[in-house]
Amino acid sequence: MKDGEYDLYNSDTAQSNSLLIVDDDKSNLMILIDILQPDYTVFTAKDGEEAVKKAQKYSPDLILLDIILPGIDGYETLTRLRELDETKKIPVVFITGLSESGSEEKGLALGAADYITKPFNPVIVKLKVIHQIKIINLQRALAAAMEKAENASEAKTRFVANMSHEMRTPMNAIVGLTGLMLEDDDIPGKTKETLEKINTAGNTLLGLINDVLDISKIEAGKLDLVPVQYDVADLLNEIIALNIVRIGEKSIIFKLDINEDMPCQLFGDDLRIKQILNNMLSNAFKYTEAGTVTLGVTATGDSTTTGGITCSGVWVTFYVRDTGIGIRGEDLTRLFADYNQVDTKANRKIEGTGLGLSITKKFVEMMDGEITVESEYGKGSTFFVRICQGFVTEEHISGETLENLRRLHYSKKKQAQEKLVRSDLSYARVLVADDFPTNLDVSSGMLRKYKMQVDCVSNGREAVDRIAAGVPVYDAVFMDHMMPEMDGMEATALIRGLGTPYAQNIPIIALTANAVAGNEQMFLENGFNAFLPKPFNVMLLDSIIQRWVRDKSKE
Repeated sequence: MKDGEYDLYNSDTAQSNSLLIVDDDKSNLMILIDILQPDYTVFTAKDGEEAVKKAQKYSPDLILLDIILPGIDGYETLTRLRELDETKKIPVVFITGLSESGSEEKGLALGAADYITKPFNPVIVKLKVIHQIKIINLQRALAAAMEKAENASEAKTRFVANMSHEMRTPMNAIVGLTGLMLEDDDIPGKTKETLEKINTAGNTLLGLINDVLDISKIEAGKLDLVPVQYDVADLLNEIIALNIVRIGEKSIIFKLDINEDMPCQLFGDDLRIKQILNNMLSNAFKYTEAGTVTLGVTATGDSTTTGGITCSGVWVTFYVRDTGIGIRGEDLTRLFADYNQVDTKANRKIEGTGLGLSITKKFVEMMDGEITVESEYGKGSTFFVRICQGFVTEEHISGETLENLRRLHYSKKKQAQEKLVRSDLSYARVLVADDFPTNLDVSSGMLRKYKMQVDCVSNGREAVDRIAAGVPVYDAVFMDHMMPEMDGMEATALIRGLGTPYAQNIPIIALTANAVAGNEQMFLENGFNAFLPKPFNVMLLDSIIQRWVRDKSKE
């Protein structure tokens, strides 16, 4: 055996942890090999230079490094190891016969993991190596678990994206087509009322779909509030209209308990409030076979404190009381847990995701509020929600409107659509790419409201071919994300890669039912100019058209 050639490799331990022992004394090497080789794959080096090379080559799990070495000593060797990407994370245990306490302090200060002193005590050597190896293996197991979790999260995100697309696509047709029909003044009154109910239910259902599908955002705590000024009567009417149909054939009387000094407008995230109330009422109707379900609403404008939080606007309290089956006392503590449906044996015939109350609690807490529940098993439950909303006006909901709400006669006006005055863009020509024929009807119908010419294709390949041909010249492309043969992302990349000024500069707007968190940035980073989620919001569509399609020089 030549000097330094003590590398031992046992095929039976090929999958075991490996060690690099660095010592210029053959006898020390042989002693350590004898102690450790049965349990580990062992490599050796006789000096610091060789140690660095072998550490880079073999990537050992642990290095046992003598301090006194020819050439560069152990301290300098450790310093070099820490400077290299391949070796900087390998733990090092110094082995030394030096008795001065300063040597140990210096080694630990440089990043050594431990110390083994000479002469070697086999038991101490084994225990110290085992201790370091256990730490290494635990770190690797944790890293593997994290990678597995990340892969599972990515798989879940892909699943959520696909489900989002599949569920939002038909919702786009329901909301979009009913919205277009409601703009027709010639629709008979009864038909218009029915369309309004379908459109309202579709929009509210869309909000619920968004939250159920956006599980990744919920679990990551990345839910954002989008506060706006909203009409309280409109909000209550939408919620009542959606939930009253849940009565079906049940012997349930619905009541609205609202005080006379309720503000007509407030400032907050009305969509989240609708979801909160929808979840509460949905459960009330779901778990009640007969009796009453009551929605109560009160507001106080004082700066009182709840749970240590002072509201500078308006404290709004909602309650939902039912005469249903109630909740067992032992179930109350886990009522708001994720993916949990209490008393599953008794409620096995009642459908539910187990997400409703968990989502509700998160929304309430985001609004600096609180949610509580009182229940008597077999007799019913009452859920209370208190949230802080922004003050808008001293004006209260009129007595007539309150009475109509209580009698379920209040009719919501389509204010946003009625107020929208569309520009005359008869000079413009746009291309829409979507594989779903009904979505093409919705998209083209909305765009033709601007009197522009709209051409339609059913996949990304056709869109690329149209732009590559250069005739006709389009002012913008509205590109669906998920399409067969070629999706919108690939099609947009190919268009941008055509190299012509026309292809590089034409506005491309992403149309997608895959509206989970973070997708807007993804589209903007991949050649799109704007992002329009399905079902289309007419105000958002208008703002996009005003920016990317309208040419004031042609008006």
